[in-house]
Parts: sequence; C-alpha cells; structure tokens
Amino acid sequence: MKAKGPAQSVLLLLDVIAVLNKHHIPYAIIGAFAASFHGVVRASVDADAMISLPSGQSDIRALLDEFQKVGLKNTYRKGDLDDPVGAVLNVEDHFKNRVDLLMNIRGLAEPVFSRTIEANFMGARIRLIGVEDFVAMKILAGSPKDLNDAAGVLKVSRGRLNKILLKELVQKSGRTALAKLESLLNDLSTE
Repeated sequence: MKAKGPAQSVLLLLDVIAVLNKHHIPYAIIGAFAASFHGVVRASVDADAMISLPSGQSDIRALLDEFQKVGLKNTYRKGDLDDPVGAVLNVEDHFKNRVDLLMNIRGLAEPVFSRTIEANFMGARIRLIGVEDFVAMKILAGSPKDLNDAAGVLKVSRGRLNKILLKELVQKSGRTALAKLESLLNDLSTE
C-alpha cells in the first residue's frame, strides 16, 4: 500500500489502479485529479475514476473480493433511475483515504476509454480522461462547480481542444447541454 496516512487518496488511487490493471479493467481518472492534469487545480479529499465492467455482476463481485484481499474496505451501490451514475464502488483504506469508482455514467459511452491520456505519476503509468470527455462530463453533470471546472479547462486547453468532438459528445445529451457548451465557448471568445 502506498498511502502512509490520511489525506493521501491519490496514493490509494495507485493501489486501486494496480488492481484494475491486474484484472484488465478499463478506467479513466476523473474528478479533481483530472482537472489538475488538464490545468485547473481544485482540492478534493477523495480520488475518482470511471471504470467499465462489461460482464456486470460477476466482475463486480470479483473486484470487491480482490480489494478485500489487499486489505481495502469497499462498498458498492447502484444508482436509482434518476441518478446519472449507474453504480459507484467506494474503496477505502484504514486511513480513511477513499477512491470512488463510477460505472455507467449517463451520456458517456465506451469510446471514452480509448481516448484516455497516459501519463507517468510517481513511477506508475496512469490513464486520465481526455480533455473533450472531461469537459463533456462536467457539462452533463451541470453543477456550478462542474461548470467552473469545464470553463477552466476550456480556457487552458484552447489550443489542443477538438471542438468538433466536444460538440458531438455534448450534443448527444440534448439541446440544454449543447447550449451550456456554446455559452462556455462564447465566454472564451470574449476574453
């Protein structure tokens, strides 16, 4: 285990990634860690990733068992019909560091995992959500904090942003989401 005390959820994330890699489970780091990677620093007490479990319940059970084998507490809950997240697996160490693994996020399809960005972090290879997928996910979530993250990442990523892909990703969620994106892009062009 890499974490040596509390407030080290990012180090716990490395242990979680090792388990995901062992079981060949696609993942993409999201949340505050991804925001920082894409240029917007925001504090958070946990670390977040989205995962894909194609076989469903059998894969979930195996993953829960594996986390327990390596000494990590975990809880699994399914989202209700109105929840944009299909399920969440919370992984916690004895220091109360926590990693949230989100599954079946409404509006994000499997290709998100093929567009991840690989990076080195503390000697480990990690995969982070691509910038367009990150912005689309934040717009779809729609809270003020999420929209601030999206605006900040758009601002620092202007030169490397694929606007066509971004619009395609957001457009799938309807006119309201596309209007939010257009508003954020318009704000950028007036700066």
